[in-house]
Amino acid sequence: MITYKLYLIRHGMTKGNVEGRFVGRSDLPLCPEGIHQLHKLKEDYDYPDVQKVYSSPMLRCVQSAEILYPNRLLQRIDRLREYDFGVFEGQQAKDLAGTEMFLRWNQSGMSAPPEGAESITAFAERVAAGLQEILDDMMKNNITSAAAILHGGVILNLLSVFAYPKRDPMMWMTPCGTGFTALINAQLWQRDGVFEVYSPIPFEKEPSVGNINWDESDDEKFFHDLPKDFSMVDVPEQEDPEKGTTPQTVVY
Repeated sequence: MITYKLYLIRHGMTKGNVEGRFVGRSDLPLCPEGIHQLHKLKEDYDYPDVQKVYSSPMLRCVQSAEILYPNRLLQRIDRLREYDFGVFEGQQAKDLAGTEMFLRWNQSGMSAPPEGAESITAFAERVAAGLQEILDDMMKNNITSAAAILHGGVILNLLSVFAYPKRDPMMWMTPCGTGFTALINAQLWQRDGVFEVYSPIPFEKEPSVGNINWDESDDEKFFHDLPKDFSMVDVPEQEDPEKGTTPQTVVY
């Protein structure tokens, strides 16, 4: 039975990410810092060689794909665009913390969407269909190794639903320019709708011959040692008799 490798990689930083804003439907380009970071990651680490690249149609993903894989066929998958945050779009979490709508959204596990936002159910169904579109194309065209340049929220959702082993969803957060390797067994996918996740991306460069000082780190340590991503905003927990508890919030 053929197995397929799909490398799920988050796009580079935008101005909205740097400022800690909710960036969903806004079609922002990469910012100078984001472009520099991707080139630096590509210089210092190895991205896997692939036969084809898939991408969200949004500019930040397409630009990232062109930097990381300039000589590979690129196919845009419309269903894999980012979550629509509605009235939260472009806002900073620190300014929304404590508001009734924000608390309700967090406490409901995003099932009570902000005004004008996409429902989490619709989002999950949409990105699942987008993943299936990629897998159908890979299987039809005998593509056994591909990259998908996506959004943080899309990657988190896909891995929370389909990845094995199961982990807390927040463990699937990934800094810009990094991601995870999905190993997809066609029979297991068709029967159980799951795939194995086994390695972070990018990879540490292979040591040069004779480099006796090279010390291989395990995957978890390597992943956590990658450059910090400004798109993760922590809203500290706070007890307030009127506002309640504000949970940690992740901004994509």
